Amino acid sequence: MIRRLLLGIAVLPATLFAQTTADFDAKLIEVAESYTGKIEQAAEDLNTTRTRIAEEKIPLLNELRAAEDRILTLRAEVARETITAGNFEADRARREQEADAQRLNISFLITSAADGLSTWRNTAGSLGLREEEKTIADLRDKLDPAGSAPDVTAASATAELVLARVQAALGGQTIPGTAVTGETRELVDGNFILLGPETLFVSDDGTANGTVRTRDEGETPLVFALPDFDPSTAAALVGGSEAIVPADVTGGKALQLAQSQGDWIDHINKGGIVGYVILSMGAFALLTAMIKLIDLRKLSVDAPSATIALLEHVADKGAEATEPLLKPLAATSRDLFATGLKNLRKPKEVIEEHLHAFILRERLHHERWLPMLAVIAAASPLLGLLGTVVGMVKTFTLITVFGTGNAGKLSSGISEALVTTELGLSVAIPALVLHGFLSYRTQKNLSLLERYAVEFVTASEDHKVAK
Repeated sequence: MIRRLLLGIAVLPATLFAQTTADFDAKLIEVAESYTGKIEQAAEDLNTTRTRIAEEKIPLLNELRAAEDRILTLRAEVARETITAGNFEADRARREQEADAQRLNISFLITSAADGLSTWRNTAGSLGLREEEKTIADLRDKLDPAGSAPDVTAASATAELVLARVQAALGGQTIPGTAVTGETRELVDGNFILLGPETLFVSDDGTANGTVRTRDEGETPLVFALPDFDPSTAAALVGGSEAIVPADVTGGKALQLAQSQGDWIDHINKGGIVGYVILSMGAFALLTAMIKLIDLRKLSVDAPSATIALLEHVADKGAEATEPLLKPLAATSRDLFATGLKNLRKPKEVIEEHLHAFILRERLHHERWLPMLAVIAAASPLLGLLGTVVGMVKTFTLITVFGTGNAGKLSSGISEALVTTELGLSVAIPALVLHGFLSYRTQKNLSLLERYAVEFVTASEDHKVAK
C-alpha cells in the first residue's frame, strides 16, 4: 500500500507540488504574523496590567497598614475596657458588700431599737410611766411599719430616748407605784427606785422592801426581799439621802433560776397528761414489784444442801421415817416433798404426774404479774416518746401563733417534750431491772423444784428396789 502511495506521489506533476509548497509557506507566514501580533498585544496587555497593579498596590498597602493600625488600636482599647470592666466588677462587689454591711447595721440598729422599746414598754407599763406610752407606740410603728420599709431615723430617735432614760436612771429616779410581794403575793403601794440596772422597791408601810423583777407586759412587778435592805436604809434612800444598798450582781438571773427550778411537783406538772400516765404506770409497777417480793418470801425454796438428808431418808427408810425432816424446810420445798411422800407407794408415773402438777401450780404463783412488769418496762419509753411528740406539736403551734421571739411561750411545750421522756426512762429502767431480778429468782426457784422432783422420784425408785 505504501509502495503504491509513493508511486502515485512520484507521478504527480512538479508544478502542482511547487504550488502546494508556496501556499503552505504563505500560510505559515500568515499564521506567524497573526501569532506575533497576538503575542505583542498580550505583552502590551501584561505591561498595562502590571502598571495598573503597581499603581493600585500602593493604596492597598496603605489601606492594609491603616487596617492593621486600627486593629492594634482596637486591641488596646479592648484590653483597656477589659481592665476597666474587671475594676468595675470588683468595685461593684465591694459596694455590694458595703451595702450588705450597711443593711445588717441598719437591721441590727432597728432590732436593737425595737428590743429597747419593748423592754422600756414593759418597764414603763409595770412602773406606771404611762405618759411615755404614746411616744413609744409611735416609734414602734415607725420601726415596724406594715407593708413598708422601717424608718431608720426612728431608730436613732429611739436610741436617744433610751439614752435619756438610762441617764435618768443612773442619776437615781423615784417613781410611785404598786408591786406584788414575792412570798405572799399581796399588792402593796410604795416607790420604785431606779439605780442603774437595779430597781428597788420600798413600800409605804415598810413591810415589803427589796429588788424588783418585771414580768410580762402589763403585769405588776414582783418584789423579792433582800436580807440587808432594812427599813431605815430604805427610808433614807427614798428621802434622797445617801445609803448603801445591796444589789443583785446576776441581774435577776439567780432569782429566775430559783423560780424556774421549783419543786418536784412543778417538775412533774410540766409533763402534762402523758407524764401522769407514765407515773401511774410506774406506781403500778412498784406495787407489782412489792407484791412479787412478798411472794418470793412466801414461795421460798431451800438450797440443795438442805434437801440431801431428806432424799437419803426417802431412799433408805421410806415415807414414815422422812416426814419429821419436812418441818425445817421452807414452805414450798416442804409442800413439794409432802406431795411426793403422800404418793410414795404409787407407781413412778403417778408420782411424776403429782409432782408435775404441783410445780405447775407453783409456776402460776411465781410468774403472776411478771408479764405486766415487762409490758410497763417496754411501754414507758414509748409513752415518753409520745409525750415528746405532743410537746413538740404544742411548741410548733405556739411558734405559729407567737413566732420564735418569745422563748417563755415556747418553754412549756419543750418542757413537756423533755420531761415526759425523762419520766418514761425513769419508770422503764427500774421496771426492767426489777423484771430481770424477779424473773431470775422465779426461774431459779422453779428449776430447783423441778430438780427436787426428779431427785425425789429417783430416791423413791431406789427405796422400792431396796425393799
